[in-house]
Amino acid sequence: MKIVHRFLLGPALALLVGAVVRAQEPPPAPKVSDDELRIRGIFESALPGVEKKNRLKLIIHPHFGDLHRKDYLRAPLGLRYGLTSRWEVTGEVEAYFAHGLGDEPFFDRKGFSSYHVGTKYRIGEKFWPGWDTGVGLDYITPNGNPPPDITDGLRHMSYFTTFSRQLEANKDMRFFWGVSADNVTRTGLPLTLEDNELGDDSLSANAGIVWQRPKLTYTFETTVATTRLMGDNHRDVVTFRPGIVWPLPKRYTFNARGLWLLGIAPRVSLGPDGSVFGLSMKLRGSFDLKRWLRGKAQAAPAAP
Repeated sequence: MKIVHRFLLGPALALLVGAVVRAQEPPPAPKVSDDELRIRGIFESALPGVEKKNRLKLIIHPHFGDLHRKDYLRAPLGLRYGLTSRWEVTGEVEAYFAHGLGDEPFFDRKGFSSYHVGTKYRIGEKFWPGWDTGVGLDYITPNGNPPPDITDGLRHMSYFTTFSRQLEANKDMRFFWGVSADNVTRTGLPLTLEDNELGDDSLSANAGIVWQRPKLTYTFETTVATTRLMGDNHRDVVTFRPGIVWPLPKRYTFNARGLWLLGIAPRVSLGPDGSVFGLSMKLRGSFDLKRWLRGKAQAAPAAP
């Protein structure tokens, strides 16, 4: 049995308790959308909802956990745009730089480690009354020759179908499930896998609950993944991940624009590398870019 980030458990749990207590204070937090809720390491399941038509979102997601786990800090930057009321596209680039707290001097190495292009279409309840349905794909590829500890060295093409339904007894709670396929290609970079990562073509099924309260969103997801039907090896992994997503009030973000989310999630995975326990804490910001640009234009002084 392997214990991951054990020394962070106490401080993270203390922060989690503080978040729960402070979240009971007014004012109410904005509702977290399906796209904003999908934070890697906190809640990884795709849900059917898409970005509003013509809305352009800027997404910032620094991986602060890299400060103690790796020599480089990853900082993905992305744009998400609502083409229609049912169809969205996403583009993202992952920048990295040496943070200076490890073996590499500060900013001694920097660059872009990967690119991500994705799209999602919301079918709605057209074919299955009562069940909101969405389909999508994600393409992720390494760029250049990034440090091995920040990329798995694989090119991913993933396809997914996802379903969700409100519970009759509680309209704030949704049950969801979905299936996905991940086709991977070797790129010539070193293959660097975390414990219980599959590293091969795989199929997966996921299910769980999302409970959106006025100030906090509680999540629970279970994922079963296997390479037996598509890949060359025989690996199976089961993952359990409960989580909490907290939209940070303005007073905790120095009145910064946009929506800042703090997510905390323990994780248990059972697979060929044994039982692995982990704890993730992520911060992500998203901004309505068009509204921000309009506000900047209105605030600019008129030319003489």
